[in-house]
Amino acid sequence: GNDTAPAPAPPSPPLVVAVRSSCEMAAAVDLEDAFGAVFGEAKPEGHPTARPILFRAHARSAATLRVVATDCHSLAWGCSLSVSDLDDLRDDVGIGGSWVDFLDYLKSSLSSGEVKLLFAGDQLRKSTGSDGAKLVATKAKGLPLITISLHSVTGAVTSDVIAEFSLGLYGAYRTARELVSKEQEQMSQLMGSLSTEREKNEIMQKQLESLSFLDKRKATKPKLLADQVPSVSAVTLGSDQVTAPVQQQISVPSPSKAPPAKVTKRVAPTSRRARVRGAVLQDNEDEDDN
Repeated sequence: GNDTAPAPAPPSPPLVVAVRSSCEMAAAVDLEDAFGAVFGEAKPEGHPTARPILFRAHARSAATLRVVATDCHSLAWGCSLSVSDLDDLRDDVGIGGSWVDFLDYLKSSLSSGEVKLLFAGDQLRKSTGSDGAKLVATKAKGLPLITISLHSVTGAVTSDVIAEFSLGLYGAYRTARELVSKEQEQMSQLMGSLSTEREKNEIMQKQLESLSFLDKRKATKPKLLADQVPSVSAVTLGSDQVTAPVQQQISVPSPSKAPPAKVTKRVAPTSRRARVRGAVLQDNEDEDDN
């Protein structure tokens, strides 16, 4: 009879932990370092304006992102996004990865040049009926859209937004000019170093050419000495004999002084010699008989 209904189960802690860790991870990132600032043109969709609409998204602090759009004359829209708002935007877009990856995707989408501004047409007539606008951007066609809701700025606040935008634009220009100046200074230093290296290279090239010329002169001297040494045919054959070159050994006789022909003794044939000997022997026998 004293049975009591069981107490309701507490909410699931893992979900709370997951959300808390996501917020803590987002809060740990400094927006000024991770995002910086982006300027661009937001093209009005369906309702042309007399002047171009420019926008600026910048980290106002380490935990706040400020987005404004204006024609720098009379129209202005703006909003401030906290870390929690950015985390909700991240869930709406469906970008995975780390918090820094999402900020990089957001900045790339706003820098793509394909940013549009959607607003009601009666805002151009300064009607208070519709005061909202949407800034729509994407990194590339087919990728998730970034949609940021802006509220209309009216009255004296419009001048403040335009002034803030103008000063921010000038600050970005000054920063870009300083970067260009530093790059030009570095380029000038590099050109000076390059000129110095070229001069050193030219000096070394002249030194190498001078050394090469001296080496050639040294190489030609042994060659001249070698030409003065007797040729191989004039090398000594013995300790006390030297032969003259082949050209000097061959002497061509003059046609006017032809050498006399040698007279060789011809030997008589064998048959003739036998007859002569026989005759001589016969004569000797006759003389003996007598």
